Amino acid sequence: MSNNKIYENRYDHIAIALAGACQSALLVPKLANTGSCNITLYQQAIKTLFITSPQTTIDVYGNLSNIQIGLKTLLHLLSSKEKEDIQILRYLFGILGVTYKLLKNHEALTKIDQRLTRISGLYANDMNDDVIASHLDDLSYSLAGIYSDIVSPLSSKIKVLGKIEYLQNSLVQAKVRTALLGCVRSAILWYQVGGSRLHFFFARKKVFRAAQNLLQNTNNGVN
Repeated sequence: MSNNKIYENRYDHIAIALAGACQSALLVPKLANTGSCNITLYQQAIKTLFITSPQTTIDVYGNLSNIQIGLKTLLHLLSSKEKEDIQILRYLFGILGVTYKLLKNHEALTKIDQRLTRISGLYANDMNDDVIASHLDDLSYSLAGIYSDIVSPLSSKIKVLGKIEYLQNSLVQAKVRTALLGCVRSAILWYQVGGSRLHFFFARKKVFRAAQNLLQNTNNGVN
């Protein structure tokens, strides 16, 4: 059965992309406060950046299991008002805002595509899990440059809160920017499948139910 058959509800696609964005946004406070994050989720965020011609929404992430944490985070964010969640929401909304401006800037989009193509070319255009894991730091610096040079100037800077010893570490800075770029990738997808910031206010329950059903699918082994 194809992914398109499984995910026929418009809100499934919106929830998938938003879960991807949440999963990347979740990495930012972890890096800023501890200097590290879940390496699997971080590498997944990087991998999505190089999947530029997906056949379906889920193709960007490989399968639903790869955004299981993102789905759980999305459900939590839609039903919680805890301080830590508000911080993640701030990063998420900041990225949705800058991505909205990015999508209207064709020159910036072209530059991003060129930079990603150049980076991928360094690794024989095969950005598989092993390549990403073996060159993680180099990729982090290269991808962070895309965020700093092209994305960040489009809007007011997203203020990252954390411990000074980590925020001043160049590799941690690079990983934070790379995580934000991963969030941008999912935000682009979110807009492409019909996502809108109004959904947080007027379609909250529909997005919540879609995310619940998708998470149940992962628990049942449906990808």
